[in-house]
Amino acid sequence: MAGEETVVPQAAQHLAERGASAAAVAVVLNEAHKNAIEQKLVECANMAREKVLREQMGGRSPTPEECREKKEFGGRIRTRAMFLGEEMHRVALECAELELGALRPGGFSREPRYRYNKQTRQRELISPEKEAALQEEGCYSELRGTIKPDIVIHSGDPLMPLAAYDYKFPCVGSDSADWCRYTQGPHAGRWQNDVYQEVLGVRPLKIRPWLGVTP
Repeated sequence: MAGEETVVPQAAQHLAERGASAAAVAVVLNEAHKNAIEQKLVECANMAREKVLREQMGGRSPTPEECREKKEFGGRIRTRAMFLGEEMHRVALECAELELGALRPGGFSREPRYRYNKQTRQRELISPEKEAALQEEGCYSELRGTIKPDIVIHSGDPLMPLAAYDYKFPCVGSDSADWCRYTQGPHAGRWQNDVYQEVLGVRPLKIRPWLGVTP
């Protein structure tokens, strides 16, 4: 699932630091700028849900039974809920990268992957190229315990986060789409947002269509 610790082969992730030097990016995030960023992220969430439901469901929301249906979706066996969620994530992140590229060039990253050393309290950024190489070589253990938030706002250096956001797309409109709880690996039993906060040093926020930004 997007934004979680699961490690599956996928296209190399994009870091959006191009277009401006770190020195040109605000080190602090004032309230007005933060609100503008969050407005764009919410708009992208709303657009993504509408677009995917229009393409996959004729514009209507799926029923709970349809969400649970498991068969081949998008070339893989999975539930409809997983398929729709992944498609909405993809569309929303493409939108967010374009919008934030104009609003905050050089000051955000899309789906960065971090490793954290609890003893030294140091975070390390794993490049998209290194991540792709590890996955291609089958070295998934090298990525155990890492985190991959959807959007990180930073000072121009991804290792200096200022804010973090994860898209959550409920299959049924009334679903809460809350933070996930890890069931295995180094973070087993812990909530996703607590792990994100420990690693990034900032409290992550959820972006949900129509509901906006929530803790």
